Amino acid sequence: MPTTELEGVAHEVLPKREPRAKRRRRDGSDGAETRTTSERDGGDEGESGGARADAREGFEPIARVTRYAPEREDGGPEAETRAEESEDEIRARRGVKYEYKDHTADIQIHAWGDDLAEAYAWAALGMFDYMTPLEDCVGAPQMRYREIRASGHDLDTLLFAFLDELLFTFHTEMLICTAVQVCEFNRDAWTIRAVVGGTTFVDGQTRQGTEIKAITYSAMKIIERETSTDAEGHRAELFVIVDI
Repeated sequence: MPTTELEGVAHEVLPKREPRAKRRRRDGSDGAETRTTSERDGGDEGESGGARADAREGFEPIARVTRYAPEREDGGPEAETRAEESEDEIRARRGVKYEYKDHTADIQIHAWGDDLAEAYAWAALGMFDYMTPLEDCVGAPQMRYREIRASGHDLDTLLFAFLDELLFTFHTEMLICTAVQVCEFNRDAWTIRAVVGGTTFVDGQTRQGTEIKAITYSAMKIIERETSTDAEGHRAELFVIVDI
C-alpha cells in the first residue's frame, strides 16, 4: 500500500443534529452478533495482547492515513459565497469522500476512494461524523490510538464487521475516530487491520449527533473498477445503511 498521506478534509453541511441531547449507550448484546477482536472473543492475551493492549502510540509508518481535518484557512470562497454552496460543491472543495443519503427511517452512507481500503476508511469516518460532528473534534489536544481487527467471508461481511467493530468501540470506549489507517487489507483471508486515532466523547461536553444503533446488510453495495471510468472518477465505492 502506498505510503502517501491523504489530505482529505470534511464538509460543513451535516445532518440535522440535537446539539446537547443525552446520548444512549447500546447494550453489549444489542446488534453485536459479529464480534471479531480478541476483546469480544476472549482471545489469547499472550498472542494478541487483548483489546486494551491494542492501544497504540500512534500511526504506523507503512500506510497512508485517511484524515478528517478542519477547513484550510486559505482555501475556498468567501463566507457569503459558501452559504450558497450545495453539499456536492462543499465536498468537491474540501475533499471529503462520503455523503449521506436518506433511506426511509435509516441513513445510507456512500463512501468512495482510489481503492477499497480507502473507501472503507471514509465509510468509517462518515459513520463517526454522523454520530458526532468531527469538525468539533479534530482540534482536540488529546489523541487516542486503537488497533482494530475484523474478518468476514466476503467484502460485504468484512465491511459489516469492520464498521460494527468501530461502532462497538465507540459505545464501550467513547473513542471518536477522526483518522483511519488501513494497515492490512487481506482479500485471501478476508481480514482487515487498521489503526484509528481520535479523541474521547465526553457526555455533556461533546456535541451530540444522531445515534447509530447498528450496521445493516440492507441494500449494501460494493463496487470496484479497474480504472476510474465513472463520472465521478471513483475506482471503488460502497453503500451501507445504518440503523438510527
